[in-house]
Amino acid sequence: MMLTDFPNYPRVSASNFIRWNEMMFYKYNNERVYNHPSPLIRFVEWCRVKALLRLLQPINKSDYILAAGCGEGYIESQIREGKILLIDLSVEAIHRAKSRLSKIPHRDFKVANLENIPTKSRVFDAIECSEVIEHVYNPDKMLNEFYRVLKPRGKFVISFPNEPLINLIKQIFIHLGMFELFFPNIPKNMTEEWHLRSLDLNRFKEMTGKSWRIEKVLGVPFTWLPIRYVVSCFKKKK
Repeated sequence: MMLTDFPNYPRVSASNFIRWNEMMFYKYNNERVYNHPSPLIRFVEWCRVKALLRLLQPINKSDYILAAGCGEGYIESQIREGKILLIDLSVEAIHRAKSRLSKIPHRDFKVANLENIPTKSRVFDAIECSEVIEHVYNPDKMLNEFYRVLKPRGKFVISFPNEPLINLIKQIFIHLGMFELFFPNIPKNMTEEWHLRSLDLNRFKEMTGKSWRIEKVLGVPFTWLPIRYVVSCFKKKK
């Protein structure tokens, strides 16, 4: 079986997915945008992280948090309360996260697939998942696992790119001949950048409607320019 959620997106086999994902992490990891030479890109990423942390609050010392697809641990380095389990499919991502968070207590790390989270059910008070759902092989399985491991009154906070708007903005700058000036070292289309599917807010609502109740939606960097969406959700009773 080959995965292709959109005609121009990469076709990746299940047997090759882990190796492909590791290669993509080396090429397109988040440190690349957090430290990008473009102030516009750094600003958008700063807004995304701040919005995510805002919707996660309050976090108590006793809370147990799942950092799902933690990458290099940048977001988790800014969460000082609670115990956090950081999971990523990439071996290199977990290695970098351990290095970043080595001096912060109550941080555990695991290389694992989010479609099969290696924990008991109903153990987490919150789940944080930022810029991950567009990369995973089967997002429905991942969302089902989040439902399983989150406590009944727990909160799930996720961010994802508003892909149609991002591609439109890129096309405008390409047409004006200014793309390389404002977006150096950035692919001209989202299909080139590790993504396996196109997401926007309506698509996310379709994916989560049966199991999740959306509490709040924030557009990043602005409500009127939602290049990213940050959404907090709670479990519906089944």
